[in-house]
Amino acid sequence: MMTPAIPVDEARRLAALHATSLFGTGPEEAFDRITRMTAKLLGVPTALISLVGSDTQWFKSRCGFDAQTTSREVSFCGHAILTDQPLVVEDAANDPRFADNPIVVGAPHIRFYAGVQLYSVERAKLGTLCIIDSAPRELDAAELAELHDLARMVEELIYHRQLVMAAQQLHDQLQQNASRAQLAASAGQVEFLLTHDTLTGLANRQALLGAIRDSVADWGRRTSSAAVACLNIDRFKRVNDALGHAAGDEVLVAVTRCLQAGLAEDDLLARTGSDEFVLLLNRTGGEAALLARLRGLLESVNSSVSWAGKDISITCSLGFACFPQDGEDADTLLSNANTAMRHAKETGGARLQHFAPAQRRELGRRMALEHQLHRAIEREELFLQYQPKIDLQGGTLAGFEALLRWRHPEHGIVSPEEFVPIAEETGLIVPIGDWLVRTAVKQMAAWHAAGLPQIPVAVNLSARQFLQGDVVALVRELLAQEKIAPHLLELELTESLSMADPERSLAIMRELRALGVTLSIDDFGTGYSSFAYLKRLPIDKLKIDKSFVHDMVHSSDARAIVQAIVAMAHRMNLRVVAEGVEVAAQAVALRDTGCDQAQGYYYARPLDALEAGAFLAPGPHAAAALPMRKGPPGGSHA
Repeated sequence: MMTPAIPVDEARRLAALHATSLFGTGPEEAFDRITRMTAKLLGVPTALISLVGSDTQWFKSRCGFDAQTTSREVSFCGHAILTDQPLVVEDAANDPRFADNPIVVGAPHIRFYAGVQLYSVERAKLGTLCIIDSAPRELDAAELAELHDLARMVEELIYHRQLVMAAQQLHDQLQQNASRAQLAASAGQVEFLLTHDTLTGLANRQALLGAIRDSVADWGRRTSSAAVACLNIDRFKRVNDALGHAAGDEVLVAVTRCLQAGLAEDDLLARTGSDEFVLLLNRTGGEAALLARLRGLLESVNSSVSWAGKDISITCSLGFACFPQDGEDADTLLSNANTAMRHAKETGGARLQHFAPAQRRELGRRMALEHQLHRAIEREELFLQYQPKIDLQGGTLAGFEALLRWRHPEHGIVSPEEFVPIAEETGLIVPIGDWLVRTAVKQMAAWHAAGLPQIPVAVNLSARQFLQGDVVALVRELLAQEKIAPHLLELELTESLSMADPERSLAIMRELRALGVTLSIDDFGTGYSSFAYLKRLPIDKLKIDKSFVHDMVHSSDARAIVQAIVAMAHRMNLRVVAEGVEVAAQAVALRDTGCDQAQGYYYARPLDALEAGAFLAPGPHAAAALPMRKGPPGGSHA
């Protein structure tokens, strides 16, 4: 039997455990309610809240288990607290760590175990919320996420219990005229619990504001510069939505560790929101040194986190404000740093941004647009334009792409580059995306009813609409309602979308493909997917990002990349579409590579529905004027 090792921080861990005043105490209904819920939700006979002491584990709550305690030597939880990852043992009899363990070979005959670590406010491991069974079993990702969420409930309960006990102790000492030292210790414990985040152990917003206020006076006296920096995790909600809150918590803890590693002794790091951190940098060493340091911090967090066998890519946006030029008080500095961070996110994310007054005006416009976008659908301010796609080899119309537009009553046409990110961030992209699909399909039916040729129309699906909405039900309903041929509806999915939650994305794509619609990967070449990964996907087309199209005329490397993409796609029986074609030289170069279709201003600007209907009239289009190659077209669908 393998006995659990002793963690390197054992003294600190035991101090945190005993500070909770839970070890060795009897049952409490609040804790018992959670273990009962855990056993019921996960369908197991036993659920335990285990606290790991120096030589025993104590079950603060137990459902379906008789013993109150066991030795630490035989405990599974003693192994669990040695790692930050949940410990799952599907069959202890086949695990060399536990196969000859007395509680495996004898009563209670444990075969299955899964435990999620319980952390103190200081991020010390207290024990686990665990489930056990006398028969082997598996735990899928969804069940593990549920166990993680229930463990966070236990942590919150421990935190609030500690806070109440500390406040009561302080009250009693005040009543009993306790010594100044006793009062100071109790008050310090209450203050710590009130001013620190329960997940990361970092200072919270309240503590941060106090620290900045205290520091401002010192900064003024020593006439030296300092900075406040706000860091936000890009697309953090997508991690929670796709992989669950357990993965999100792991990302938050990983970011915390990266940032802590880059702090100086007198700096402060705080967590001020679900996905937001603030750094108080007391000594910047001048502008160049500050920029270098902040870039280093940003590079350290722009990495990946491993969770449940998956690598989660992380990028962050960081904005900062300097004392005294960007603010001379805590509220102004924090507000300006936050504004700079928002500007960094809105301009693509994963970047560093110094505060500038103009950003406030931009933020004001953005907030106004966000408010007005909520009512844009009902006020019929949204509309579609249709950009023609041309068959590069024959010069004929191959289809349209439906493009979303917003006609604002005050600002006129608002660029999609400005309002689509707002819709993505607020979640409005889901109803807007549904409206887009409905409108495009109804327009296809209207053209057909008017006697015009049936033509494919492509619609771009956002990640949130694809993963959060019920896009399969929507498409099924529209195809039945409007009686259009399913293959004429082309759904474009971004490359990053298919990588965000591969298994779920694949399942949804298969359902859509079963309906008969055409599937395309948009902006190919800008993400991290490979042709080996694409082989798994039930797709029909690849769309080459316009950045490659723009560069291929004057860059042999870009041209070689496009040629390689086209050749590989054709070997996989995929058609290739290029976007952003603006000049004849690009069109010729694309046709020479064997690219199948193209779109862009060289052929036609986006058209309204009436103009697009006129464009549907049979006959060759702009591509027909291109010089045609002699012989077979480049590339083949081998």
